[in-house]
Amino acid sequence: MVSGRPVFVFHDGAQEVRLAAGPGDFVLVPPFVPHREENPSSDEHVVVVIARTTQEPIKVSVPELYQLTETGTP
Repeated sequence: MVSGRPVFVFHDGAQEVRLAAGPGDFVLVPPFVPHREENPSSDEHVVVVIARTTQEPIKVSVPELYQLTETGTP
């Protein structure tokens, strides 16, 4: 992280996990783990450096981090 305080969100199979980061932090997101990045601040920009092991960015937009059942619960 270069600046700002982003939050990285993923689902561990049982619950949503939120990792707060700040300048100087390193966050490793394993390949193909559905996740999202958030900027909880409305007045502070977030700047991050992204490094990938492939030349092609892998981006799939998902409305939820996990599929909901018919009852609306994971």
